Amino acid sequence: MGVNKEGVVDKEYINILIFGHKNSPSRHLKIKKKTFKIILYFSGFLLLCLTFFICDYIQVKKKAYEVARLRQETETQKSQLHFFSSKIEDLEKQISKLKEFDKRIRIIANLEKGQEVFPFMGMGGPYPSDIRDKLRLEKDEKGLVQQMRVDIERLESEASTREESLSELERLLQTKKEILTHTPSIWPAHGWVTSGFGFRTNPFTGLTQMHEGIDISNQIGTPVVAPANGVVSDIQNDFVHGKLIVLSHGFGMTTRYSHLGKIFVRVGQKVKRGEKIAEIGMSGKTTGPHLHYEVRLNGIPVNPMRYILN
Repeated sequence: MGVNKEGVVDKEYINILIFGHKNSPSRHLKIKKKTFKIILYFSGFLLLCLTFFICDYIQVKKKAYEVARLRQETETQKSQLHFFSSKIEDLEKQISKLKEFDKRIRIIANLEKGQEVFPFMGMGGPYPSDIRDKLRLEKDEKGLVQQMRVDIERLESEASTREESLSELERLLQTKKEILTHTPSIWPAHGWVTSGFGFRTNPFTGLTQMHEGIDISNQIGTPVVAPANGVVSDIQNDFVHGKLIVLSHGFGMTTRYSHLGKIFVRVGQKVKRGEKIAEIGMSGKTTGPHLHYEVRLNGIPVNPMRYILN
């Protein structure tokens, strides 16, 4: 409150003393209360306005940052979509090559009929040749994502079908490999074929009878080898055949070796093609040293010459 010259308190004014430095005089300000209240209210109003503008500015900056972040994420997603679309196209090309490779292998291995097992191998319908061109024309990102999902599902189905087909092809080739490995295909011994497969005159009785194998003549001690992989299923020694070995090759195939000298295998032993199993001898009923060699398919004698490739 202010004080007038007579020393009476003036209630309409407010006195403000401003003290300076040591050498500077103090100052005395006299402001009316109404003016002071107006200044006070105005200052409060300015402070509120300033606070409002600062808060609004902060919100705007936050929104601008959020928009920039979303724009960056959108650009990143678009880049990723184009990257994945390129990968999808590459996968389509690879699967197409696998289909062609599958077809060629089946033709080479004579397994074309195996394709009937997989009805999806001849799938038709639209097949995009260039997804990136399609992406450039696509405006709706949701539609783009949906299209990519469809393409991925189609590729997964194609890949599954191709995996099944190649697995079946592997099994068929493995089976063929096993069949070839266990099919007699080489000479069981070196020598001269002195009697072939079929009907002939028996040298002991003079009667015509079936000769169920071939006779390979050579010196005693000539090696006898397994013509294919197999297992020694039987070893005998009788008056007619002499020392005899029976090899079981699987798939209904067996081979028999008669009139042997020394035997180097035992029953149950596994042998491989070219492995020595015995020697030519003169055991049993024979006119000279030779090997009587038979090939039987499901127990029925067949011409061994059909199974000699070397």
